[in-house]
Amino acid sequence: MTHPPIWKQAMANLMVRLRRKHPATPEALEALHRSEEACFNDSSYVYGRGEDGMALVMRLSIRTDAPSEVWMSVRVPGRPIARVPVQNHPQEEGWRAGGLTWTPVEPGRTLQLRYEGPLVSEEGEQEALIALTFEGEGPLIDFSDGVDPRVTARAIAARPWSRCFFDQLGEIRTVHYEQVGRLHGTVQLGDEVHELDLRSVRDHSFGRRQWQTWRQHLWFSGVREDGVAFTAACIRYDFLGPLTAGFVIDGTPKPVSAVTAFDALGPPGVIPPRFTFEITCTDGSHHVVEVEVDGVFEFDMDDGAYCIHEAIARSTVDGIPAVGICEFGWNPSHG
Repeated sequence: MTHPPIWKQAMANLMVRLRRKHPATPEALEALHRSEEACFNDSSYVYGRGEDGMALVMRLSIRTDAPSEVWMSVRVPGRPIARVPVQNHPQEEGWRAGGLTWTPVEPGRTLQLRYEGPLVSEEGEQEALIALTFEGEGPLIDFSDGVDPRVTARAIAARPWSRCFFDQLGEIRTVHYEQVGRLHGTVQLGDEVHELDLRSVRDHSFGRRQWQTWRQHLWFSGVREDGVAFTAACIRYDFLGPLTAGFVIDGTPKPVSAVTAFDALGPPGVIPPRFTFEITCTDGSHHVVEVEVDGVFEFDMDDGAYCIHEAIARSTVDGIPAVGICEFGWNPSHG
């Protein structure tokens, strides 16, 4: 393997340290971010899972120069997954599109989420009314604090540099933060009403995003029954990667420096029914995650430019039971 020149590695280290700063207060982070920049995206996501098998995922992405992306999928125990029939919707005012409304009530603490409209499943189409409240049970964790800068700098230094390459790097400067909590409220499908009280993980990101430049990614996030939260992610772009990020929150958040390689989990497009992956943190600690897949939420981004499958996971982290979501994504043009 050819190593980059020392000067190039030094410059890459400097670029990573001088990465774009962003607002750090909850009020600033929790605002809806808009920009005239091409491919700008403000994406909000929440996932909830119950011990009885209830699972739900919602996402609302407001985009500068493309329709809004709406995810609304729910699995009621004993019933097939019901999902929003159309993913892309025209822009609407504020945090609203396709029947989904996202309302921050107390920045960094409370969100109100509402969906009103049709959901489709193997049983046909039903009208749905979903009213939920997310209550944060931990701090907002900025992903920039969960990135080992040495990994990013090595990846940048290893690539040929050009004006086009440096422009593409704008995509890795997206602001991303996460929070664990509880999700409670009601899901009404037709005449049936279901009360929810779920363990939950949510995130909010904003910046430039182009699905066609994503090649493959893995993201696993959740919380153990003892309250320890974890996130591990790995992404490969057409122009860079793989890059790793994440954290384990057991008191002070510990950044992730390495996760199991993509190829060890299986080929793109295949969600293994059971798998193991490992997380290494920057302090040298090591964590083993055992996952059993218990259903999958499926999404096609921009008419199939990128595919995302969200595995509803039963898991243990270091032998302790946990609930969470394990998201696999891949670009079909790469296999």
